Amino acid sequence: MRMGGFIGSLLAGLLLATPLAAQKLSKADKAKLPRVAIIEFKAAPDCWHGWHHGGWGANMSTISNQLRDLLVTELTQKGRGKFRMVERERLEDIRGELAFQQSGEVDTSTVQKVGKLLGVKYMITGKVTRFAYKEGGFKTGWGVGALVDKVTGSGLAGAVAGSVNVKKASFTGRLDLRMIEVETGEILGTWKDEDKVADMSVKVAGTGAEVEYDEELVNKVFEPIIQRLAPKMVRIITQEGADED
Repeated sequence: MRMGGFIGSLLAGLLLATPLAAQKLSKADKAKLPRVAIIEFKAAPDCWHGWHHGGWGANMSTISNQLRDLLVTELTQKGRGKFRMVERERLEDIRGELAFQQSGEVDTSTVQKVGKLLGVKYMITGKVTRFAYKEGGFKTGWGVGALVDKVTGSGLAGAVAGSVNVKKASFTGRLDLRMIEVETGEILGTWKDEDKVADMSVKVAGTGAEVEYDEELVNKVFEPIIQRLAPKMVRIITQEGADED
């Protein structure tokens, strides 16, 4: 066999051995892939357990976007070459069509309506059913403030040090997700999972006792949950596609 023929055979063999998802799809093939959209996540009315202040509830729309972005990233990576994700901007265009119930859920008929407007096959909805904050630890008290005052010669430093709370806090999050086939309204899967970030040091100076909104904390609590759930969704979408073939 000539060297050119040998190399051609070798390349053909490597191509066949390469998984379909790793091969570059043509534009026509991409157009045939099922489209998936993720609706904005809402919080159940009683999901905020143990929070003092800090505006966490007021930041729910931001948290929702974080969770949706995390899920889009995971699904895109795990489902590359198997389906297409609808951009958040496209969903925002039809935001007025979404009818959230008081529980934070969207009814199936609304999901179907939105799905048809977007031209998608599968819709994923979710809600935060728990985001709990629990603290422990101690408060330094004014004795420490007096000591700092004496060492530094600053009454202001003593006053601040005297009102410092040093706490150990744990944060627990739970996420509920479901996938709906737009054409039939069938719920193809439901999932719930939770995770915990413990022993985070929280220091509060002054008279307040707030835990301020923290984007990094949201990711630490919910990212492991989404990483565990995303592959399960990919399997269902892939299996549904295989059954249709």
